[in-house]
Amino acid sequence: MQNIVPGALQRLRAADIIHMAGLGVAAAGQEYCRSGAVHATQRDGARLAGIVEIPHNTISSAEMPTAEVRQYSVDIEVQSASSWVGNCQCGQSTSVTLCMHAAALLYQWLAHPVAFVSTVTKKQESDSGNEEAKALEPTPKPDNASAFTKPSGVVRNPVPAGGLQDILTQLGLSELRGIAREYEIITIGMNKLQLVEAIRDVLNQPEAVRKVASTLEKPQRQLLAALTLAGGSMTDDELRGLFERFSLGQPGQLQSVLLILQGRALLFRTSLSNTSQQRTGLGGSLLDIGWYVPMEVRAALRVMVPITPFTIKPDSEGGEVPHTEEREPYSLLADLLLVVRILDGYHLTSTDEWRERSTAARAETFAFTRSSIPLSVDGSVPVPSPDDMPSEALLAATRSSFERSPAFLRFAIQLLRLADILHKDDSGTSYLRALPNAAQLLLGPTRKDAMRDLFELWLTQSSYSELYDLREDGLRLRCRATSLNIPILRPKELDEENSEARAALIALLAQAPLNQWINFTAFARFVYRLHPTFLQKRQRLFTSPHWWLELEEGHPLRPLQLGDWLHAEIYYLARFLYGPLHWWGICDTSLAPDGRLLAFRLTPLAGWLLNGVELDEEFPTQNYPDLANPLQILDGEALLVSSSSAAWPLIEMLEMFTEAVGVRNGCLCYRLTPKALGDALSRGKRPADLLALLRYNVSQQHSDGTEHALAPVMAQLERWVASYGRVRIYTGVTLLGTADATVMRELSLTTALDEQIVRTVHPTLYILKKTGSERILDDLKRRGQSPLVHDEELYGTE
Repeated sequence: MQNIVPGALQRLRAADIIHMAGLGVAAAGQEYCRSGAVHATQRDGARLAGIVEIPHNTISSAEMPTAEVRQYSVDIEVQSASSWVGNCQCGQSTSVTLCMHAAALLYQWLAHPVAFVSTVTKKQESDSGNEEAKALEPTPKPDNASAFTKPSGVVRNPVPAGGLQDILTQLGLSELRGIAREYEIITIGMNKLQLVEAIRDVLNQPEAVRKVASTLEKPQRQLLAALTLAGGSMTDDELRGLFERFSLGQPGQLQSVLLILQGRALLFRTSLSNTSQQRTGLGGSLLDIGWYVPMEVRAALRVMVPITPFTIKPDSEGGEVPHTEEREPYSLLADLLLVVRILDGYHLTSTDEWRERSTAARAETFAFTRSSIPLSVDGSVPVPSPDDMPSEALLAATRSSFERSPAFLRFAIQLLRLADILHKDDSGTSYLRALPNAAQLLLGPTRKDAMRDLFELWLTQSSYSELYDLREDGLRLRCRATSLNIPILRPKELDEENSEARAALIALLAQAPLNQWINFTAFARFVYRLHPTFLQKRQRLFTSPHWWLELEEGHPLRPLQLGDWLHAEIYYLARFLYGPLHWWGICDTSLAPDGRLLAFRLTPLAGWLLNGVELDEEFPTQNYPDLANPLQILDGEALLVSSSSAAWPLIEMLEMFTEAVGVRNGCLCYRLTPKALGDALSRGKRPADLLALLRYNVSQQHSDGTEHALAPVMAQLERWVASYGRVRIYTGVTLLGTADATVMRELSLTTALDEQIVRTVHPTLYILKKTGSERILDDLKRRGQSPLVHDEELYGTE
């Protein structure tokens, strides 16, 4: 199926490449394609890969120009004319623009599509294709890569319409020479194109960038660091506000700071392509000009978030110690499995809204009637709850067996629904069903992959539930309405803006240190100075916002004012830390006695999820004394085991040979049934390990000599295993029986009996091939013998 060329590649045109890369970069890429610089081209579905060889002129010690050929490994997945995922060793390709090497690869596809070898075909022909298939894998991220290139914290800031080469090309020759002098580049005999190439190459050298940045004065370094942490791009107004909020100098000093940063190629003023403007149709010339820190500079500087350490000590007034809450790695997956088991088989009523992820995605408009919308003097209406919000009945059913906060249960159910681990019955009935392999998925050997996939899914595709939960802090979520009192806001628009707010905070936390308590109040004020509008970033594009938060009717809170920000955004930030991020295990929290968040600490799991730092973990082994501890017996028949990754070997055995019957006492509950045991034995499974585990438990007698509670369960299991039999059915065969073994031996010597035997049931009873049995009958008749023949379908069993 992957050999079929996807529609996105079939519809690709030269105009699309110009749109992706810009006119100048596209022209350079086309020239490289024509000169034969593209080699080793491959295709895997909609993903193209290849190597682009570019000659570079260098100056030798004798100042003689020499030619040097550099190779750039490129891969790009074209999703549509305006959407792609590209990667190149030069580092110029982004999610918005392509480099000249990627453009050359796309022009090569347009000119010679047959030259792109399908990796699927090569893999089917021989194993030798494995080495070439590696070219389709993304280039490994260097150790000094910035957090802004990771999928976990992608900041959707405006980016230049072209790459670094385009930006440098737009500068004057004198500006380029000034930048070259800062980086000690010899400019004698160089034309403008050679200067651009030389500056671009030196900016790809982290040590050279750090050396130049170290010569900056404190205000210049601080502004550059703040811009880097903010995503690398800003408009004039945003930059001016940033300069003032961080008190980096007098307003008149901003221009001189910017000139110094520009003169060292650490900051550029250029045209920006804002994806939010494209979606809302508000692209304008004034909004398209801004300031941009190149990706190469951000990757080289390694800017960390400044923090204020927090020491956990008793409250000075009441003498109470703050309450510290910690989460074990992967504990969220264990809790999700408990929720799955509770709701598996739950009957949905008319009050339970359950929209499948596979159905027509999200609703385009809010589903409520005009009569249910209260009138407002400012022409606004309250934003309804997200369509994936669980009903109160569903939460009550879950909480009756699993005591957790309503906020956590809402989060867990929404996540399970988003991942389709919990879904409506496929037969169309109003019952919830869980994936059959849910336990293995969440607690088994692949739980690490499941954790990563669920985190990425939540980060990019969940609803605006965090925004809606602010009503618990007394805030009102309002949106503008038409004259007919119909909201002009779409649910998807609010989902995307909430996702962008999550991504901005995740990208910022990715730059914070691990295993260190961070003062929340100080961190929140830093977020205000850096991203005051992180929650309503798109709304600044409108003359009047489409939605807002307010404490009193008709008085929207303005995030640029610190007083208003401390009444809204700080609550969102606090909930984000002690809610979802704490549940994921990304951070531990320290709470005051009244529930206020005092501090948080990023865990090693945060290093893995946010920065890709591998975790050191040991998978549980099958040790009977260790496995026996979490096993409990209830009412003489129910087996209870704690839901945890450490108990997975035990859970795996119970999943295989017993029937899951929900949750009891906060533990997974199983029951031995003949059907479950019979199904496992029919699949070739053997309960030896389960029996050995039960025998170990039974051997641990009580001190008073009474029988262990597991003894009846083990005895029942042993009886069922002993009484289990296998039936093998043979059709299309002949059953041969003789009076005694002597006659059978005589037949074996005088006929071709041995060649026709399918199975020996008994020394006097054989199962023969039906075609071969006719030959044996003919031999016996020629010898004058008349065997008794039953001409009917026989079934042999054993």
